Amino acid sequence: MMDYKALNCFVAVLRFQSFERAADHLGLTQSAVSQRIKRLEQACGGPLLIRARPVSATPLGEQLLAHANKVTMLEDGLFELLHEGYSHQPLSIAVNNDVLATWFAQVLSVFSGVDQARLHIKAADQGKTRELLQTGEVVACISQIGTPVSGGESVFLGNMTYELVASPEFIKTQLKNDICIETVVGAPSLIYDEFDDLWRRYQHECLQVKADIRNSHWYPSSHGFVKMIMAGTVCALVPTVQVVEEIRDGRLISLFPKAKLNVPLYWHWYKLKSPVLDRLTGVVLSTARNTLS
Repeated sequence: MMDYKALNCFVAVLRFQSFERAADHLGLTQSAVSQRIKRLEQACGGPLLIRARPVSATPLGEQLLAHANKVTMLEDGLFELLHEGYSHQPLSIAVNNDVLATWFAQVLSVFSGVDQARLHIKAADQGKTRELLQTGEVVACISQIGTPVSGGESVFLGNMTYELVASPEFIKTQLKNDICIETVVGAPSLIYDEFDDLWRRYQHECLQVKADIRNSHWYPSSHGFVKMIMAGTVCALVPTVQVVEEIRDGRLISLFPKAKLNVPLYWHWYKLKSPVLDRLTGVVLSTARNTLS
């Protein structure tokens, strides 16, 4: 039999990235948490955690975490069936930063109106969120990859449309009012981090030139992107939905209005017959349908 008290300690350590914070959350001493996890590792036949900063799961630990998350969801569904009440267990999901900065706040708002479960959202690049689902850290995610994970389902949400924008001041000072591919590619631009390949893809797919990010700043904040662009510092790709008003009133200019990058988004979730996960899926689908192209 699985020691579920020890399993709860294991999950808490990964959730809070710390033995100390996990102990505080569980109302235990740090020593008690450590001892329970050691017993769990002995029972499982190997180490479950990489004890570094931050704490992470070993491959064996990832399998156990996926099991723990699935069991929690199944138990929540049973609780709801037997007691006709909502579970208060949090749902761990992974969402990329641009979605968080645009339409996912509406998902949280609507979901909070129909369910009492709390969402624990992990932010990651849309190409990386699916990996968090595969490793068991989350039970659902938004990804640009459509293939379902083992034991999961996926559904197409729509396309997130990106366009290249700049401020009138940037066009005047940096481009010398010459909006052409050569001047734009050579001007200061912005990418999120080393995993952000949208600017590369835009240059290759939309502008049909060899991708070059040597003139790009790194700025890991979706809201910060717009502020940097508005300040006249850079040009950058942003979701169209994020800058509709700024383009409409002339504070930002779409540099190549006919050259837009469409990034497909998919909702992934484990097939667990979980009422709360089904409700969240319904909210995500309806919100995306009203937002994405």
